[in-house]
Amino acid sequence: MEQRPLLDRLLRTAQGRLRLGWRLAIFLVVGTVVVYPVGAVLPAWFLSGSIALLVAALTAGFVALALDGRPPGALGFYARPRALVESLLGLALGTSVACLVVLALFATGGLRWVADDGTLADWIWGSLGALGVLAIPAAAEEALLRGYPLQALSDAWGPAAALAVTSLLFGAMHLSNPGVTVLATLNVVVAGLFLGVVYLKTASLWWATGAHLAWNWTTGYLADTPVSGLELLDAPLYDGVARGPDWLGGGSFGPEGSLISTLLIAVVAVWCWRTDWLKPSDAALEMRPLAVLGGRSS
Repeated sequence: MEQRPLLDRLLRTAQGRLRLGWRLAIFLVVGTVVVYPVGAVLPAWFLSGSIALLVAALTAGFVALALDGRPPGALGFYARPRALVESLLGLALGTSVACLVVLALFATGGLRWVADDGTLADWIWGSLGALGVLAIPAAAEEALLRGYPLQALSDAWGPAAALAVTSLLFGAMHLSNPGVTVLATLNVVVAGLFLGVVYLKTASLWWATGAHLAWNWTTGYLADTPVSGLELLDAPLYDGVARGPDWLGGGSFGPEGSLISTLLIAVVAVWCWRTDWLKPSDAALEMRPLAVLGGRSS
């Protein structure tokens, strides 16, 4: 058998597919090339960075998927009627997990609320605005990590390694947040595992983004606590206040700084991995994602 040229062997597998490292490098380069000019043309706004990141991650993901002959929808944000249902299901899942954590913090004395100014009408309108504000950063982070990188790594190395790598990166992305601790970083990593499993079981970034958005909204607005150390929102009528040691109430990092979050999110992540309730829709499988746990990928 004729041996392939060295350069060809460095670039491609025996099956003629571009190697994983080069595909991830292309994803990174395209994303970098896109994010800066998009950020430069956007007006000065607190969401401009997230919008630029979302555009860059989507563009890079589409380009990388095209190298494997996959449509843009294979990234997980497919334009199908099912997308609304999956977004709502993701919201329900994320809200349930976050409420479980918040209630556990309250039950153990780690979280209390004090009265604040405002009206019920203010709260309702504010809740809708909060969902809109938080949706873009959630979608951007999901497209960046649980989009192409998680798929490509899972396809090449298996789901466990892919979840580990992307979750560690998710934790690293939050190292500069105010009030971060070792426990808080661990919790962000565990949250990354949860969101990664949700994506791999459903092949849908609508699911994962809904769950991500719901966690941020529930802890940041409904409970009115910091989100990953950031005071993103201020709900009328009440303020959430952490009590006790930081490992219990989370301190200035919010619920993600609490050991209770570590335990409960880890349990939910394992449940999501094992349950048959989470599975890809026909719309997701039609996109031919690179990797999926809840059904066949092609």
